[in-house]
Amino acid sequence: MTTATAPEATSRPLPEERRASLWSRRGRSASSSAIALAASLLSMLAVWQLAAVYGHRVPSIGETIGRLADEAAGGHFATNLAVSMNRFTLGLLAALIVGTALGVLMGLSRFAEYALADLTMAALAAPAVIWALLTTMWFGFGWLTPVTTVFLSALPFVVVNIAKAVRAVPPELVLMARSFGVSRAHVLRHIVAPAVAGSAVAAVRFAIMSAWNGLLLAEWFGSISGVGWRSRYWYDANQLDGFLAWVVVFIAFLVLADQIILGPIERFVTRWRNA
Repeated sequence: MTTATAPEATSRPLPEERRASLWSRRGRSASSSAIALAASLLSMLAVWQLAAVYGHRVPSIGETIGRLADEAAGGHFATNLAVSMNRFTLGLLAALIVGTALGVLMGLSRFAEYALADLTMAALAAPAVIWALLTTMWFGFGWLTPVTTVFLSALPFVVVNIAKAVRAVPPELVLMARSFGVSRAHVLRHIVAPAVAGSAVAAVRFAIMSAWNGLLLAEWFGSISGVGWRSRYWYDANQLDGFLAWVVVFIAFLVLADQIILGPIERFVTRWRNA
């Protein structure tokens, strides 16, 4: 006579264990990112030092840092960096607001997509130097030139990424919500917005890189203040250590913005993927 055996209970991790596992994965991810950043920084410094030793007229790390310290002591560092950051923030915020609205419109409306697709692709293909030269001829030497350059450089990246993310939202989900009487505002807030969150961070990342390049060029050609202008000041003076010092500031901003600001934001808005 055979006796029935009770089915084996499926072992499921307790909520505390799941949370601990999730925090462990996040810790390992953060640790790996920190190690990768440190390795990248060390390799860049090593290449720079080798170029200074064996290259022709390449300033050393010490000379470049010394020039940057002199700029800070003379008040040029803080003043010009603050000016550039104000221009950059204003232009980028305008590009994010307008670009998000246009991207959502293109993602939800075929008519808007047909009307704006070619224009967006043309703007996306235009390099930042074109916008810098055009705005300099349009507005001359003033704050409007770099702000408009930042706006035009960042806008197409935001539009394209947001529109692509909105089109990826399952239309059946939107139709079901609408059939149950859910308002368009609630559909945008609770269905579309969470779906495009990850792509929005990618859009901001590309927009920041393009906009910061555009800002440097606009200040180089059409400004008498800012990071780009100060870089040109030392370039015209044929002082490579001063020029390279501001190039380091330019690159450091992009790296810090990506690793310290955008990285954590991206992990936060996409945390549901690891849940």
